[in-house]
Amino acid sequence: MRDASPGGILLGSAVLFVVLWEIRSALGLLAGVDTNGTVFFVGTIIFVAFVAFGLSVGLFQVSAMIFNERRS
Repeated sequence: MRDASPGGILLGSAVLFVVLWEIRSALGLLAGVDTNGTVFFVGTIIFVAFVAFGLSVGLFQVSAMIFNERRS
């Protein structure tokens, strides 16, 4: 976790977005569930942003703690 970077969080967020969007596609194809694209898109963006923010805050706090322990 100490090697967390903003680029890694951005890449992980992009992958999460694609996975969630593919779940929407699979629901449409396999289960016949038709979701509103605009609402799903906005909801997915909000969810991914929330997860990315949580990861950035949490991972960088853990990284700071590990760095401080190693310096001591």
